[in-house]
Amino acid sequence: MEHYFIIGGGSLQLEFLRVVKQNGFVTHCFDYDPNCICKDECDIFHLISIDEKDKILELAKTYNIAGIGTTATELGNITVCYVGEKLGLGTNSYETALNTTDKSRMKKIFTKFNIPTAKYIEISNDDEFEALLKDLGGGVVKFVVKPSDRSAGRGVKKVNNINELKQAFKEAKEISNNKIVLIEEVLSGQQFSIETISSNKKHQIIAITEEFFREGVNEGDYLETQHLIPARIDEISKEMIQTEIFKILDAFDIKFGACHIEIKLDGDKINIIEIASRMGGWRNVLIENSYCINYNYLLLQTSLKNALPKIDKFPNFYCLVKIIFTQLDYDFYKFMKQNRSSMIVNDNVSITDETKFKYSSDLLDAKGYYYIKIPKNDNPNLYIKQDIATF
Repeated sequence: MEHYFIIGGGSLQLEFLRVVKQNGFVTHCFDYDPNCICKDECDIFHLISIDEKDKILELAKTYNIAGIGTTATELGNITVCYVGEKLGLGTNSYETALNTTDKSRMKKIFTKFNIPTAKYIEISNDDEFEALLKDLGGGVVKFVVKPSDRSAGRGVKKVNNINELKQAFKEAKEISNNKIVLIEEVLSGQQFSIETISSNKKHQIIAITEEFFREGVNEGDYLETQHLIPARIDEISKEMIQTEIFKILDAFDIKFGACHIEIKLDGDKINIIEIASRMGGWRNVLIENSYCINYNYLLLQTSLKNALPKIDKFPNFYCLVKIIFTQLDYDFYKFMKQNRSSMIVNDNVSITDETKFKYSSDLLDAKGYYYIKIPKNDNPNLYIKQDIATF
């Protein structure tokens, strides 16, 4: 039997692991956590951190692996592409992985290929930041501050004055591995993500996701709270998005696998926020329950360099993932479990009524998540707004 490496052992890799296993491969899983959820389901578990690229490469040579993959992890994707390029497997290049992980490198490629994106300033040391503060002169400012090389919303803040800018810069620099911070203009419009699949440089859009974030006048971050597939947009916007997305995939030399591209859509204007050359979190379940498409199976096939047929996309349902951060989120989850349990198709919620909720700063603070499958003739806003009184 052929061996296949899965990089990462968390809940977001579990469904991919199962698909690989169902297709007859001996599955190997890598994670630094000896109690990770995938440990008991894979055939061989390696207690190795996913960033130990060379250790994993040597094991890949030993087992003569047929393929390597991951879902929804930036660090894991870097290792996948590093090993895959060395062994000639169905992955993107190591350079592509770095370009789609480091926002500083990403922005330079956007500029080179005239891809519309937010104007930005790159700050790599305190002297540059002090010079920026001097130029701004104080008062009201509106920027988005980001660490260059982190994901899951870590360190991303919207600031409205100099004091907030100073604090956001300090925090972003502290958590950035390369100590580079991006300070961007604030883009207008609604945010969506585009989920794609590529094999041998032939690209297809699988779905467009409508994204929702924490609201409130005092919230200065971009904390993702829920996502809906399919997005409720018109056909003209879909065509406009496809043209821009295919241009981006070629600009970043995407050859294989899934991509997750975040955009702002403001009327007939598109701005690209960022691209990740891996699957977005939760997207496989959303797509499965909306379109009856097995995204993980497509990912496996591309990693084996297999050509993909044209994928027909006819959504039968809406599918909404709701991420639990607050007591209100948990109360609505309990309401759905008690009153509309048949609509919950998958959940990963381990909290109890005794759980204490605190302020959340990024996705790593989530207390769990669950998916609601909504008939196409129903109104998703009822479940997005989670006002129990309206039911």
